[in-house]
Amino acid sequence: MGKTYYCDYCDRSFKDEVDARKKHLSSMQHITNRASHYNIFKDPETILKEESCKTPCKRYMTVGDCAFGSGCRFSHYTPPMIWELQQLAAMKNSKVLAAQPKDGWPNSEDIIKEYFENVIDSSGTEDFNCLVWNTPSKLIDYPYLPPSLQPVTSERIMDCNFSKWG
Repeated sequence: MGKTYYCDYCDRSFKDEVDARKKHLSSMQHITNRASHYNIFKDPETILKEESCKTPCKRYMTVGDCAFGSGCRFSHYTPPMIWELQQLAAMKNSKVLAAQPKDGWPNSEDIIKEYFENVIDSSGTEDFNCLVWNTPSKLIDYPYLPPSLQPVTSERIMDCNFSKWG
């Protein structure tokens, strides 16, 4: 039996030929499935901009179901959902503005902490720093461990002397 092509979006497989792939990739079902997959990852601002231009779907608002589903040209977002999107977009914009440095250059210590540690901020009162990975106990007790295998912390990165690496 020959090779088969599997489409993740459509959950379908067929014979791997150029014409069959072209036909499938240009089909309306594949295009719809692909678009609905990527709609999951849209930014709240983008969704808000798209949905605020649309009028509410009367059938979806009254019955709770629409025959067109995600392909409907009317909005399926309720006013509380729109309000929540507005709050998410405002929160994201405020975080972006607060994170921008005053002199144009980011703080290197903040970048290192963000990259190597999982910081959980609960309303700004407590900071919990958790390492992203666990170091095996045999490596911790080993006396002559090369620097490239030693556990990574923000302090060790700042005090690193690369000339010792050999």
